[in-house]
Amino acid sequence: MPVVVDKDKVRHDILMAFERCMEETPMTNVSLRDIAREAGMSHANLLNYFSSKDDLVVSYVRYTRDFISTKCKEWFATHNRKRYKSNLSYMNALMSYVANTPAGEKRPSATTQTYVLAKYNPEIAELIQEEFRAWHKVMEECLIEIYGDKVGKKEAEVMMILIAGTFICNYNNALTGKVNDNILGLFANLMD
Repeated sequence: MPVVVDKDKVRHDILMAFERCMEETPMTNVSLRDIAREAGMSHANLLNYFSSKDDLVVSYVRYTRDFISTKCKEWFATHNRKRYKSNLSYMNALMSYVANTPAGEKRPSATTQTYVLAKYNPEIAELIQEEFRAWHKVMEECLIEIYGDKVGKKEAEVMMILIAGTFICNYNNALTGKVNDNILGLFANLMD
């Protein structure tokens, strides 16, 4: 009797092996053989799931796109605005979530590297733009649901800029962690 293989799980495992490789080596220097070794499979077997490194990178970008949109939706769905004393405290809670990865949540760690690749690869550039369009739409829908029609595309874009910047700074260990509970409040201090 043939062995039943969950191809989606194997593809995900390969993407996670790719991510682990990138923790030690820049994406451009990671080979398919490195990824196969990290995934515990042969190079030939890996090629059954991804035909090339570009194919694998494209799949990783899709994975990060889906992850970001899903986590935004989940956060807003599980955090009722009415439980917070103000809009500022509510948005600070979101930013604190972005800045402080909750225990057990494995976030994509190589998104910064894929953003750079977008400059040199038109297919990846289109996927990154698609990722941000999808994320923008999710953010706008969530903000409108909470604040009503007085917010929209511009506010969603501002939140994306703040979230992406926080995410990239966290990835590079550039944040002190001392402002994470009041990111937007401290930002508002600059407006006075």
